[in-house]
Amino acid sequence: MNDEYQRTDRDGEAGSIGIGAMIVFIALILVAAVASTIIIKTAEELQQNAESTSDDTRKEISGKISIIQVIVNGSDGTDINSMQVVAKVASGSMDVLVNNVAFLVICGDSTTYGLVTANLGLDAPWGQTISTGDATGSDNNDGSDNTWTEANAERLDGDAYEPTDELTAGTTFKFDVDLDKNAAEGVADSGPCKDNAGVGETLLMKIMVDGGGTTVSELNIDSVVSGKAVV
Repeated sequence: MNDEYQRTDRDGEAGSIGIGAMIVFIALILVAAVASTIIIKTAEELQQNAESTSDDTRKEISGKISIIQVIVNGSDGTDINSMQVVAKVASGSMDVLVNNVAFLVICGDSTTYGLVTANLGLDAPWGQTISTGDATGSDNNDGSDNTWTEANAERLDGDAYEPTDELTAGTTFKFDVDLDKNAAEGVADSGPCKDNAGVGETLLMKIMVDGGGTTVSELNIDSVVSGKAVV
């Protein structure tokens, strides 16, 4: 009887150990499953972040406008009134519309600070909204009421783009920048940079593509004579 009791007791202990081992085994499986789920989720998030970063970087590089040349287009003899910018769309760029591109010119210093900004498809070269209802001809500036009737982006032959036209990769085009007109009315000799664009002064130009990159260039004024380069 005593031997049978001891044998039963040993069997019970062995059974308890087996159940305990099974519980530990199941727990390890659960921990491994949770850990693998976390690892897989983290890997997916890292991949998504990497793809997003790659897309953003590609847009920054490809969706960009390079400045080829800036020339004086008019002056009052002391300061530049207007400039013409020749630019090129970066290789690999896609879906860059005229109204996706804007420029910003900063002039002066902390004492006499000014800026001119405009969208190439929506604004005149001085920042005033394009007037489309009273165009008197095919020219942009009709010279009578300071209105601008077409997009401020032209092919090299002078033919204006439509605001929704695409500027394909490698396209060279031109646009105007007026420094002496105010954005509200387009009145000459009242702009924010009219007295800050003389010989020896520097302008900071930015060309920005919505959803793409930004080009920054310093323009050093060596001459205010029409046709001279601003470099």
